[in-house]
Amino acid sequence: MKIKEPDLLELSNWFEMALSQSSRLERKDKMRMRKKIRDELYLLLSWEKPTADVIFNRWEERLDKVFKVMPANLRDDLFRLLRKKLTVPKT
Repeated sequence: MKIKEPDLLELSNWFEMALSQSSRLERKDKMRMRKKIRDELYLLLSWEKPTADVIFNRWEERLDKVFKVMPANLRDDLFRLLRKKLTVPKT
């Protein structure tokens, strides 16, 4: 199942919430992280059949600084959200 625009918006809001919870970052660092997050999210639109595992592995490599500043339980929440977005509803 492909990622759609509303899914990107929800994921973007999730990342924004996670960054806002981190008080130990300077404004410039947050701005750089937001740009990297935005780039990674919009790249997902071009993926034909992404899986949560593949996306999350890529994000762990590309967004390592973002993941370092967020609590571990938020990473798990993000993975569950991503998996929920990519599951095909049974009809």
